[in-house]
Amino acid sequence: MKVKLTKSMLEGYLDEFIDEEMMDEKASSTYNKYHKVISKFIDYFNKEDISKKDMIAYKNELVNKFSTKTVNNYVIIINKFIKYVELHELGDFDPTKAKKHVSEYRLKTIKEQEKTSIENVIKPIEYKRMLKRAKLNGDMETYMIMKVLAYTGIRVSELQSFTVESVKESKSKKYVKIYNKGKEREVPMRGDLRRELLAYANDNKIKSGTFFPSKRKPGHMICERTIEKRILKLCGECRGIEKTKAHPHSFRHMFSIQYLSQNGNSAELAKILGHSDIKTTELYANTSKEEKKKNMEKIKY
Repeated sequence: MKVKLTKSMLEGYLDEFIDEEMMDEKASSTYNKYHKVISKFIDYFNKEDISKKDMIAYKNELVNKFSTKTVNNYVIIINKFIKYVELHELGDFDPTKAKKHVSEYRLKTIKEQEKTSIENVIKPIEYKRMLKRAKLNGDMETYMIMKVLAYTGIRVSELQSFTVESVKESKSKKYVKIYNKGKEREVPMRGDLRRELLAYANDNKIKSGTFFPSKRKPGHMICERTIEKRILKLCGECRGIEKTKAHPHSFRHMFSIQYLSQNGNSAELAKILGHSDIKTTELYANTSKEEKKKNMEKIKY
């Protein structure tokens, strides 16, 4: 018997599932993580009935946003929750049977090579279309955010390091210091981007702090979710761009591929991106080679 998943069904089992997990005496941080992961998963769906296709679309969003390790951790938690829901709906929950139960909604974990494929990376021509649309919409804030992401390769969370003060200093230092999880690195700063950012700050009377301040929380940057929603909306307005590419992290992928295509090396790129393992960076080199091969195949005589 197949269980048809619905959003309200998942919402109804969330707290019960967390309570069951607490019986295993896991650390409190684990419960919080489970609750956060599953809540985000449920909130993603804007309709009642949930199909396997919908779940794969959600996984694709995770792939564009997080590292392979994080994506797989999310997938494992989601699969465990779905199995719990199905067995309870069937009235057959038994810890011994749970191990044998295979859900039709089960998501597969991903391999490292799947993380950065040409198919889910935004292309420069698509990026330019999104910039143009943002400008036509009068949304210069999102326009500048996309420019910073595309020309520096930073993560969306690292936009906080781009302050009026740090960008002004970059005129002499030639870089902006990025802080992430207790580590710091130096990201080269283009002169044209620095000038455009400072002109934007001047036009919007931003004298200090973040270039992208929150209206709700003075002194803070706008939240990442707001940025994600805006980029998704822009993508929808630009016909022909796949929604799986409509994510801030996609600009980081694009930057990396373009950097290597301009004869930059993986070691330099790893430092710019803040990768501790160069193997992660070399995935972009493989993607770049794929793109070169694709372009070669287009040549006709």
